[in-house]
Amino acid sequence: MTLESYVYPDRKEELTSKLIDSYGKARWTIEEAYVLNLVMRRVRARRPRGVELSLDAGTGLGRLIPFLLRFSRRVVAVDPDDWRLSNASERFKGRKNVFFARAKASELGFLPDGSVGFVNFSHIAQHIPHHELVKTLGEMYRVLEPGAHLLFLTTHSEAEEMFVVSEEGGASEISEEEFERLASNPVPGKLPVRKFDVDALEELFRATGFRVEGKVYYHIKPEYAPSGTEGIQTPDLDGAMDMLTAPTDAGIAEVVRSIIKTLEDVNSSETDARKKALDVAFLLRRNGG
Repeated sequence: MTLESYVYPDRKEELTSKLIDSYGKARWTIEEAYVLNLVMRRVRARRPRGVELSLDAGTGLGRLIPFLLRFSRRVVAVDPDDWRLSNASERFKGRKNVFFARAKASELGFLPDGSVGFVNFSHIAQHIPHHELVKTLGEMYRVLEPGAHLLFLTTHSEAEEMFVVSEEGGASEISEEEFERLASNPVPGKLPVRKFDVDALEELFRATGFRVEGKVYYHIKPEYAPSGTEGIQTPDLDGAMDMLTAPTDAGIAEVVRSIIKTLEDVNSSETDARKKALDVAFLLRRNGG
């Protein structure tokens, strides 16, 4: 599959939207905002003046660019799907500090060594072949400044690694070989998903030269989630991040506290977290610096 012919299997995010709706869109967004706020505070504590250049690797429709702009003077966003990249570029048209390039996260030759102060890699790892993931981590290590951070967001399994394909009719388990085939040669409407073995993934990080500075499990499965979140108005991600720091409505503030408490309780036990959460966020730090 060449860069020119690449099409992301869930181009308009219809399959992803169905998954989010099954969890509750408002709660899904608030939980993600909670994680991003934790990361932002950690980055600002280390770099009070902010980051000069951040990389959004696999930007898709550019959803997380506003998050990066909260602490970055400039953002470069890359994606191999030209349609998604064009839509993201149009959204930020006129912003002189946001740049776009069609590229895979594993092929960042246009960026010099040690030129990036922060990398965001959100829910891309679970859709790409293993060899490309290894290459991608190596490229991110290369472009990051010594001591800089990589935010690695992905899905995971409760124990051993497993593979599924998500389609219009639902998700079904597939073999590793079938996953690698679909990830290497994408088919529209067939989204391959790798649910990582967390221990093996952490070992891969260490082998690349990263160290895990923080880890948070999130997107609590519906059967373990707090009740009473269904009726709140769904915020966008930027609004949810603001809501966490300064909620304007007492009822919403109570819901937010309930969601955060559940996240904190789940994360107090590694075993519980792997069982009860769909996703995991790793804040990785490049050695040196």
